[in-house]
Amino acid sequence: MGKKISLGTAITLILIAITITFTFAMVLALRNFNNKVSSITERENMFAKFTEIDNYVRYNHGEAIDEATLMDAVAKGYLSGINDPYAKYMNAAEYSAFIEASGKTISGVGIICSMDSDGYMYVDNVYEGSTAASAGIVPGDLIIKVDDINLSKDNYSQAEALLTGDAGTKVSLTVRRDSEDTVMEITRRVLVPTTVFTTTFSDIHYIRINDFSEGTPDQFSKAVEKAISAGAPALVIDVRSVNTGTDSAAAEMIDKFAPAGDILYVEYQTGNKEVLYTSNSRDTVIPTVVLVNEMTSGPAEFFAAGLRDFGIASIVGSQSAGYGSLQQIFKLDDGSAIQLTIGKYYLSNSNTSWEGIGITPDYIVAYDYTTLNFSDLSLLDTGVDVQLSKAIEIAASSVVFSEPEESENSEETSSEG
Repeated sequence: MGKKISLGTAITLILIAITITFTFAMVLALRNFNNKVSSITERENMFAKFTEIDNYVRYNHGEAIDEATLMDAVAKGYLSGINDPYAKYMNAAEYSAFIEASGKTISGVGIICSMDSDGYMYVDNVYEGSTAASAGIVPGDLIIKVDDINLSKDNYSQAEALLTGDAGTKVSLTVRRDSEDTVMEITRRVLVPTTVFTTTFSDIHYIRINDFSEGTPDQFSKAVEKAISAGAPALVIDVRSVNTGTDSAAAEMIDKFAPAGDILYVEYQTGNKEVLYTSNSRDTVIPTVVLVNEMTSGPAEFFAAGLRDFGIASIVGSQSAGYGSLQQIFKLDDGSAIQLTIGKYYLSNSNTSWEGIGITPDYIVAYDYTTLNFSDLSLLDTGVDVQLSKAIEIAASSVVFSEPEESENSEETSSEG
């Protein structure tokens, strides 16, 4: 039987508990109050200093002050001093242009041209699936007339502008091939730029990703399926020097390989955490190597690190840039805006972040990234590109999913390329 305590003892214990709780609450409240007072005092000192500077300038500076320019400079200066490398200020005009560009879709016929010596449009590339491709236009064709404009060096820019326009509208092109001219009426439509390119090195399939944009996941999926259908034993995926695109595109591409589970979460400055991307069941299994370098940043880093986080791929190359944080834009009352970092990304399996440090490859191979040119994959040379050569070697081996040996992991190969 338990020992009974008197009523007086019970009341005393309750009072002690209440006193401890009250004291603890008071300590926290006092600490919070002191922090707020300190913050208020610091802000008052900051504004006082700015007022002092402003008074000296207005009394002694002889030139008229453009108040809008001054305020823009003050805002930019403030954000440069908060230890946030991604913080920035946009004035009203800059923010308006940013919003317009963010939501803009490009409509056109789907060709990339350059001016030849006669002022004609030389077709350098044709977007796959574009109306120009459907009409039979191919690289090497010459466009000598656009609507009523006969091409010349003087009107080239004017004619080139007519290749783009509202989706559904039409443009007439006179195309010259082998000295024969053909008039084509082509409908402009929303363009989905080709961002995924492929080639092979022996039986290893190489996939180059130039940007993680809206159309990239679908193009990537088709490239992977084509490689598997061709019997590829392994893939080499190249994201060197890629620093544009969206994290959502990268997550969708990881999902093609990853088993069900969380892929990425963000830890906000408040300490709260939120899962941003998850994967469904794995539908692709193939040994994979990803190439990165010093200019690999943002979504490309997430893609490479995310695949490795699931044990899907090895990484070859050099330390990546280290951009793995979440920014948010806040619009101000006068139409301007500021961008602030509000959280840091973490890979869900390993709970690791690449922000500020980058991704350390499994196989470190140094190579001068300034010599890289991905405009024509036929120019890739494994005899010169030592990173690519190493990736192909690893892809062709049986150790893609194994931990690299210590001697390999510390390997340094250099090339002036």
